[in-house]
Amino acid sequence: MNPTAPNLICPECGTANAIDQTECCHCRVPLLKRYLWAIGSSLDHYSVGELVGDRYLVQGKHLLLDLLPGEPAPGVDNTAQLYRPYLRLFPKRPHVPELFGALSLPEGELLLLEHAPVSCIDLADAKVAPGLTHAAPLTLIWEKANLVRRLNWLWQIISLWPALAAENVALTLLNPQLLRAEGSLVRLLQLQAGNNPTLADLGKFWQTHFSFADQGENFQQAFTILCQHMQDPQDTTPEFIRDTLETLFQQALDHLGYEYYYDIASRSDQGPSRTRNEDKCFPEGDLTNQSQVLALVCDGVGGHEGGDVAAGLAIHILKEALTPLQVLEMSPAGVEQAIQTAIRRTNDAINQRNNTEQRHERQRMGTTVVGALIEHAHLYLAHIGDSRAYWINRWGCYQLTLDDDVASRDVRLGMSTYHQALELPYGGSLVQALGMAPSQHLHPTVQHFLLDEEGILLLCSDGLSDFNRVETYWRQYLLPVLQGELSLTAAAEQLIDLANGLNGHDNVTVMLIHCRMKNAAGVIDLDYSDIVCQGELPEVTDIPMNHVAPPQPSELDIMASQMGEPPQPQPKPQPTQMSRSPAWLLLTAVGIATAALGFLTVVTSMNRSTEGVESSPSPLITPQ
Repeated sequence: MNPTAPNLICPECGTANAIDQTECCHCRVPLLKRYLWAIGSSLDHYSVGELVGDRYLVQGKHLLLDLLPGEPAPGVDNTAQLYRPYLRLFPKRPHVPELFGALSLPEGELLLLEHAPVSCIDLADAKVAPGLTHAAPLTLIWEKANLVRRLNWLWQIISLWPALAAENVALTLLNPQLLRAEGSLVRLLQLQAGNNPTLADLGKFWQTHFSFADQGENFQQAFTILCQHMQDPQDTTPEFIRDTLETLFQQALDHLGYEYYYDIASRSDQGPSRTRNEDKCFPEGDLTNQSQVLALVCDGVGGHEGGDVAAGLAIHILKEALTPLQVLEMSPAGVEQAIQTAIRRTNDAINQRNNTEQRHERQRMGTTVVGALIEHAHLYLAHIGDSRAYWINRWGCYQLTLDDDVASRDVRLGMSTYHQALELPYGGSLVQALGMAPSQHLHPTVQHFLLDEEGILLLCSDGLSDFNRVETYWRQYLLPVLQGELSLTAAAEQLIDLANGLNGHDNVTVMLIHCRMKNAAGVIDLDYSDIVCQGELPEVTDIPMNHVAPPQPSELDIMASQMGEPPQPQPKPQPTQMSRSPAWLLLTAVGIATAALGFLTVVTSMNRSTEGVESSPSPLITPQ
């Protein structure tokens, strides 16, 4: 190893490694490669290969590699309005990058973002960043995507609109440089503040940069009608546009004959340091070729006081309430409300049992829950507590849920970054779990995703997710499943062994759901890896870090005022590319467009109500 070359320090054992190594030369643990997107003109004074602040290696004009990933993140001034949009939009990851910290340099301040969707056009030399997930500018690959994915991308953009508009950063969604795609997921390179645009501006932007002309004249006409409708401020709302696109998405799936298959493998273990298993899950064991899925993972809270009882009761009630739901026959708002109702009913049952048995304070039993309800292309994800859901595909590993802990609460309230908040004495303590309080104090999270690519949904208790084990080891244990080199069952068993071997402090439960889709022509899942780095775009320009007006109080502020003191801390086959003829595409698109035009003439009366439900817009994905 060249002693003068910059080294990457392993956060596990402190050994210095060459930056092109993928695992530590001493402890053999996969090396954490934390790439940071830097905002600020002070980086203009540094060249590729130089160090910034004796810690960050310049990889491109805006890209830094953290050589000390085990060290604390640099702090930020939580009173600065500049940072608030990143903090308050924390629940919108993986669409929105996470605020890592800020550097005060002699040349000025640098804002550092983690999990930004970096493209090859952002790198001085792609070879210096092995393993870095490369996003593609959305406008660059639009014409390479099929009809279903294009509609999915637009659905995500309009789903993000209300949250970004509330923080005065909706201008981000009208900047082609900032809109990136990783597979089916729309991701934002950074946020751009300024005067909020209108839906009319968004409609004009879509007409300028996106087209369905290659899908047939009729479908292009339908898209034009929608964009024109967006420019009518009296009738159009973000909910209306989202519902329209969701309906067109479903029509496109039907006309293209998409069929979805879900394989499930679940395992649960008490772990080496516990005397019994307080985790519960449904279903147990292995299932194949399912068209509908209900999957639940619960982690009991209360130790010998009855955590396993609470988890078992939650599984029983939720299974009874959610199994009969017919997702495709209900509106998305109706599905979300039914899930919310089932969670509150479960909470009331456990809470009542606590009251009947006169359990008080830390004697009360409770449980976390993370659950998935899937039918066809629709995934509804719900959670309470710190059991997690991840989406894994060939692009990366993406945490979809946000822990209900003190640290996450503080970030969402704009008080600190997540890295800062985790350093607090009670940063990892839960702020809510099922059964611990009446339902009026419960705030479940329900998210809706549209699936149009192969991937693995992982639900797990914190026995696996603690210490970033999923983010560190997904390439070794889950990517091989997608490459046809490992069975789903074997992957679940290996993750249990991994958790027991490296964590071992808690029970562990793993639920793997492999999403596959096909039609008569074979697997429908385009691989964009061969086009991501093709073509050229203008260099990403420095976007002014404008002052952002303080947002109005939200449900989060109200929620925080009701929470009181935090509780005591708890231990913590490669898809084939489909070949289709232009004539087949044209005939299919015309059929879909005809239905689309009919839909657009009657859909103006739709106005989906999502009041009281915090819903994430994503079909899924991003490296953690």
